[in-house]
Amino acid sequence: MEKKRIKLAILSVASLLMISMTASAILADIEQHYPNVSETMIQMVLTLPALLGVIFAFAAGPLSMRISKKSLVIFSLTCGLSGGLMGLILGPLAIEYLWLSSVLIGVGQGINATMTLALITVYFSGEESGAMMGLQSAFLNGGSMVLLFTSGLLANVKWNATYLVYLVFLPILLIVIKYLPYDQPLPATRLKARNRTEKLKGTVYFIALIIFLFGSCFFVFQTNIALLVVSKGYGDATLSGIINTLVSAAGMITGFRYSLIIRSLKTMTITVGIAVVGLGMGLIFFWGSLVSICVAALFIGFGIGVVMPTGIYLAANAVKKEKQSTAIALVTAAVNLGMFVSPLIFDRVSLPIPDKDPNVKFLIASLSLLLLAAVFAMSRRFILKKQH
Repeated sequence: MEKKRIKLAILSVASLLMISMTASAILADIEQHYPNVSETMIQMVLTLPALLGVIFAFAAGPLSMRISKKSLVIFSLTCGLSGGLMGLILGPLAIEYLWLSSVLIGVGQGINATMTLALITVYFSGEESGAMMGLQSAFLNGGSMVLLFTSGLLANVKWNATYLVYLVFLPILLIVIKYLPYDQPLPATRLKARNRTEKLKGTVYFIALIIFLFGSCFFVFQTNIALLVVSKGYGDATLSGIINTLVSAAGMITGFRYSLIIRSLKTMTITVGIAVVGLGMGLIFFWGSLVSICVAALFIGFGIGVVMPTGIYLAANAVKKEKQSTAIALVTAAVNLGMFVSPLIFDRVSLPIPDKDPNVKFLIASLSLLLLAAVFAMSRRFILKKQH
């Protein structure tokens, strides 16, 4: 019964991990509300949570050795709730309030991204741990699907009404307080001795690099899809929310079937996942119809659903149990960093291309992902060898 309660607490928090993506559906509306603010600055509403996610996802690993993981989760949920309320109430007054809202959301998102995975390694082991990684991904995407769909409907009323979805933090905060046990941080003397003797392996850094590049490429979809849908006249923020919901739906189904998928794909799991996302981006560029965008969303959801848990699982199992939180934090920070720099990289790369072709970012992302899949395919034997 206690394990079921712990699962409920962990998976409830996991369902909020993509809540910052709700802003992707309203970027075009924010751009209209603040016409004198550049597109890159508008995109910071979506990318700032990723930047703060980098810092706090990485910091959460070492912090969890000094502070109870439950205390960290409670703090992060409070930050997320505060950020959402700020966006709802103050967001229409000045773009700076939206940025500050995104900062608070990013702090909460970064800590929770690491903590949900670290808690799995604390309370579960072996095959149960792998299954929980898949469930974590499923609930992450399932929660995202519901939140994105709901936020898209709310955006139809008024764009800042999207932030009403952050009220969901309240019941989940109560679940964590009630069901998640307090864990004891390491004693200071043991912590110092361990930090002197243990270092992360090169395998973990390589996986983190792959995940960073993957994050910077797949985030092109989230930062540009609302603008693409509006520019092509397909619909408004509600349709953008539905398209993002398809990504989450595919990720959720993938998470529930994760154990079967990794048994089938084995060492090719990450390679196939990255390649499928690359193909999805290619569909948007070469066809660009609404149907192709929806199919691409399904491809992207599947790819993220297999690449992220597999990368984290490989990194965690490349080190001793005491160092797993730090390895998980590094990989989680890597994907958040990739998401943050994504618009900076792709806006810069696409500058020489005439504005007549708004799909060019999807082509660049597609080619980059296919190349990354090939690189990982050639490297996977080295990575797996390092696990033993």
